Amino acid sequence: MENIRIINFPSMKMVSSGPITNEKELDEFDNWWSKIDMKDYITPRDFMYHDKERNCMIWLIAIPKGFDDVGKYEMINFFGGLYAVGTAKDGDETDMNQTKNMISQWIKDSGCFEETNERHGMAHICTPKIFKEKMGYHLTDFFVPIIVK
Repeated sequence: MENIRIINFPSMKMVSSGPITNEKELDEFDNWWSKIDMKDYITPRDFMYHDKERNCMIWLIAIPKGFDDVGKYEMINFFGGLYAVGTAKDGDETDMNQTKNMISQWIKDSGCFEETNERHGMAHICTPKIFKEKMGYHLTDFFVPIIVK
């Protein structure tokens, strides 16, 4: 369980894709944010989560300060906070579920952190395209929101 990392995100502006319910909406948002020059900005900068109330995916992109051309998308305040993070083979449901369970168990065993429902858990594909070309798969980081007990 030593493979769990703790990340502390600052509060920042992000752009939300809004509900993504099909491949077209996913591609549109991907094409929009991929054109933003962010070579000198934080990494990772994009995250996805499942919105249970609307039963859809939401894609968030952290944007550089001063950026305000959000097109048809919505600028939101991301409040940041602590996240426990683990990595799994993207698309491998068994590995992804084991990783999520390992994160939850690590949090319980830590004695000083607990999961919170005040923020969404998120995911981020953390490998570049060349990794998938050579290995045949991506790796995904899972971010579980936590608070200090």
